[in-house]
Amino acid sequence: ITIPNTTGTLNLQSGSALQVVEGTDSSTANITDTSYQATGLSASITPSSTSNKVLVIVCHHIQVFAPGDIPYGYIQLLRDTTAIVDGVPIGAKFDAHEGDSNAYKANPATIIKLDSPSSTSSITYSTKGKYAGSGAGYVTTAANNATETITLIEIGG
Repeated sequence: ITIPNTTGTLNLQSGSALQVVEGTDSSTANITDTSYQATGLSASITPSSTSNKVLVIVCHHIQVFAPGDIPYGYIQLLRDTTAIVDGVPIGAKFDAHEGDSNAYKANPATIIKLDSPSSTSSITYSTKGKYAGSGAGYVTTAANNATETITLIEIGG
């Protein structure tokens, strides 16, 4: 491909990837609350047009602990302060097992969302998690020294 050496505006077709931003977090967050709490994973992007979309890809490494219960919790994805994906299950709520004593469940939590923010201002995407089992359990993010990622891709509208 040859790009001419001229001044002007590059007119990319709809659907082109215009910019990519990645945020990472490797700090462990132990969430004991049954209401959503920040995980520490976030990234910000400024779309160049209100008609553009943002493809959000989140990869968490989660461990859930529950004393004598099936360990589970939830993750949500936020655009600024608005939840745009809610109630992604983590842990083992839907597993058929015998209710282990002091059960741990580790699994990745992946969220993929094509968002239409209709904005040219800076937008922060982040995640929150909550524990949903009984007893004094918790959700741990960045489990086993993992690095978690959130990738934002602006897509031309």
